[in-house]
Amino acid sequence: MIRYHYGAAAGYTRMVSDAFAAWELLWPEIGERHFVDTGAIAIAETDGDYAHRTLACFRATGVQHRVLNRAETEALCPQYKLRPASFGVLADPGGPLFADRIVRDLARLAEALGVTMMPHASVIAIDPRAATATLADGQVIAGDAMVVAAGAWCGALWPSFADLPVMRQALCYVEPAEAYADAWRGPALVAFGDNGGYTLPGVAGTQLKFGYGAHRRPGNPDEEGWQSPPGEDRQIMAGFGRFVHDIDAYTPLRVQVGYYTMDATREFRVETEGRTIAIGNCDGQMFKFGPLMGERVIASIEGEIGADDLKRWAAGRA
Repeated sequence: MIRYHYGAAAGYTRMVSDAFAAWELLWPEIGERHFVDTGAIAIAETDGDYAHRTLACFRATGVQHRVLNRAETEALCPQYKLRPASFGVLADPGGPLFADRIVRDLARLAEALGVTMMPHASVIAIDPRAATATLADGQVIAGDAMVVAAGAWCGALWPSFADLPVMRQALCYVEPAEAYADAWRGPALVAFGDNGGYTLPGVAGTQLKFGYGAHRRPGNPDEEGWQSPPGEDRQIMAGFGRFVHDIDAYTPLRVQVGYYTMDATREFRVETEGRTIAIGNCDGQMFKFGPLMGERVIASIEGEIGADDLKRWAAGRA
């Protein structure tokens, strides 16, 4: 999900505008727009919650938005159990980025431009100053510059990232209750109060997706793998019963497991050494900023942005 809503995090809220601009440059290059602008909404439950913090941030940063009163929110999103003091903070553009389609077409574009793709090649060591990577088969690859973006494995290649906790998260794709099927084509839900659940509408051939922050836990992809144990789908959906009507009428379809690094700051970390730039603490949030991060990293490699400025910007402090 790409959206402007970031609670009180003004730096990342402002960054989203640049992220949208970067995506607009990418779509013509890959030949298709893998994004649907459904809009995105945060719904208030109690004073000071995520929607309240987002609203204050929008007003401070000048992000265009609409505040929906309780009746308007219920009319737009009848599937949610609103509280007496509920209201909605709606902003667009916002909605799902279709990551698998994007990565597929990016790979095709890279190959067409002459990039050598090396699927299933495992990097076991790097030399930041020499900008070299050693593969498991002993091959050494050298470049003018190197970018380390190893996700959950970043700590194995970049020692100062070894302190970053690796988290396991699982998302559940569901068939909605028939009575609310049309409503689920509406805006993506960023937050309902501080409950920690979010939803992405099933559009453009995709399925409704539920993600629940409280389901996230420490994990190790090399030890646990990517399979979901029996019953995990219902565990995820249980978190939505508190604010989604008739949750028992929803049918789980499949669970997708992923891993990423995330510490308490939830700020992207960018570090440089020699001819290498390393990116970590992506918190499951980096994909929406991918093209923009790529632009800034290349600008740093080419000397247009200093290392300290890049680090500060990535942390949302610019």
